[in-house]
Amino acid sequence: MKLRSVRGTHDIFGSQIQKFNKISNVVAENARINNFFEIKTPTFEFTDLFSKPLGEHSDVVLKEMYTFRDRNEDLLTLRPEYTTPMIRAAITNNMLNELPLKIYGLGSMYRRERPQKGRYRQFNQINFEIFGSNDFIADLEIISLGNNILKTLLPNSKFSLNINCLGKKDDLINYKNILTKYFDEKKSLLSKDSINKIYSNPLRILDSKNDEDIEMSNKAPTIIDYISKESKDHYEELKKGLRSFNINFRENYKLVRGLDYYCNTVFEFKSNQLGSQDTLIGGGRYDGLIGALGGPNIPGIGWAGGIERISLLMKELEVNKSKVHIAITDQKFKDHLIKIIKLLQKEKVSFYWNYKFNLKKSLSKASSTNVKYVIIIGENEYKNDFYTIKDLSTSNQSEVNINNVLNFINDKS
Repeated sequence: MKLRSVRGTHDIFGSQIQKFNKISNVVAENARINNFFEIKTPTFEFTDLFSKPLGEHSDVVLKEMYTFRDRNEDLLTLRPEYTTPMIRAAITNNMLNELPLKIYGLGSMYRRERPQKGRYRQFNQINFEIFGSNDFIADLEIISLGNNILKTLLPNSKFSLNINCLGKKDDLINYKNILTKYFDEKKSLLSKDSINKIYSNPLRILDSKNDEDIEMSNKAPTIIDYISKESKDHYEELKKGLRSFNINFRENYKLVRGLDYYCNTVFEFKSNQLGSQDTLIGGGRYDGLIGALGGPNIPGIGWAGGIERISLLMKELEVNKSKVHIAITDQKFKDHLIKIIKLLQKEKVSFYWNYKFNLKKSLSKASSTNVKYVIIIGENEYKNDFYTIKDLSTSNQSEVNINNVLNFINDKS
């Protein structure tokens, strides 16, 4: 059997893992500043957790979930998104007794989509969630948090913020009926895929990428004309807050997001450098979702960010390299080798040894990796109980007692 990775998956190593680690560190620091605490949930959950909240007619539920039965015949699903598992964890672990609850997480998600640049079937995601506040300031905080993270990670990349307001549940139901009537009258001009969504999920036609759909959706009624005064006031306050934070935004009345649980504020941070998969961060309000999942009837807002997509826009990072290499000429001097390795490990100095007893090859390897120092162990060093340290930048060599090795390396660095 020929070894290969599964289609839609990828291995992460080298400079890519450096980018992932940087993203994780920046996320953790911003979480600390904004007082979010981290949570990790299982990779799989009961399928019912996803099927109804995400929308029984959504592409995620109908086409993309990885679902299986275990030995007890329980129907389980690899998580396709992170918000509902985080809500489930908050409910089952009694985290909602003191509100607001601010949590975040990083992990792998799974969707059987068509693999392409920035989109995998197993992908890594950041989520930030606030449970228990319907104040527009929670919307402002969650959006500004995403903006700050992207500005830190992508200082030289341009990205834009799109926002919209979907109104409350009743507003959305009314708007869906209006859209259904509109698209039904235009169905001869729609793609086959969109025709199938007219009665089940007309909102999804608004963000169709098919040329024949775009013209019709551009002429469709806009949701902002059908939302309640309360939702409009909330939306206006948010826009005022974004301006006060100097966060530029574009109002996009076709922005509806892909999951059925969204209401009121929705938003996306986009890049024009990633082709069709251009969303870096997307999220919004889901004020009825926590109650629908069996928790208290409290509001919520959050976002998800694609780590792979963000990393595509990050500059290349240098892979961690050793501070020193070790070169030993013969197995007879292993005792001397063990002493220096023990010292370097204890003092947390990164080192490399190629497990070869060959001075020429060891020096060649050190030169190829641009390391500055090589600790040389030969017969003379062994007999006289010292180490020769070669500075590859100058070719100078010094004989150093083991007690002075660290001082020598640190003083010269």
